[in-house]
Amino acid sequence: MSPPRYAARSLHHPVDFVADRMHHGAMFAASLSKNARRAALLLLPALLIVSVTSCDLVNVGDQSCTEGVNAYDKEDSCPYGPPGGPSVQETGCPDIPQETDPVLCTTTWLQVYDLLTGPKGNCAVGGCHGSPPGARGILLSSTDANAFYDELKAYNGSQGYPYINEENPTNSWILCNLAGVPGGGAPMPPPSGLDEADLALIQNWASCGALR
Repeated sequence: MSPPRYAARSLHHPVDFVADRMHHGAMFAASLSKNARRAALLLLPALLIVSVTSCDLVNVGDQSCTEGVNAYDKEDSCPYGPPGGPSVQETGCPDIPQETDPVLCTTTWLQVYDLLTGPKGNCAVGGCHGSPPGARGILLSSTDANAFYDELKAYNGSQGYPYINEENPTNSWILCNLAGVPGGGAPMPPPSGLDEADLALIQNWASCGALR
């Protein structure tokens, strides 16, 4: 005897229903994927416009440096070289108040020189300012305090006045640069500069005329 027709239908109908739902689900997923791709393609030009506009506003320059660029020059076309990072527009350096009581002037130039050429300063080592041409064109002597002074006196900082201003010590760039305050660039020596005690010693000398 052949099985009742409804029995065969009861076995195949659930399978057909599941297959049908899977088929429609796949079509829906494909449609959704196509719509998502279309939306992404429509959004891409807007993203490109925003990114180009943002780059134009930031204007930070190239992130890779060409051969021969001085890595210590933070004002050139390659501001990402060490140690200064991106170029920025800075305000003027604060003046160095001058001490009127000579009794309080306790630091000599030789003490400052020993600090800057010693292990804390390392200004006159090779790769910094100790071997020609010297970082940023500043070549400092590790054996001649007068030559060291003259080199810094002849160098104009980013503010347009000498690193050591013997004629107008109020506008010496040395403290601004060593401390890394606004207008002085990155603290020197890299990466984090001198400690507070050493800066106080140099400030005492600079506020007493910055004499050699």
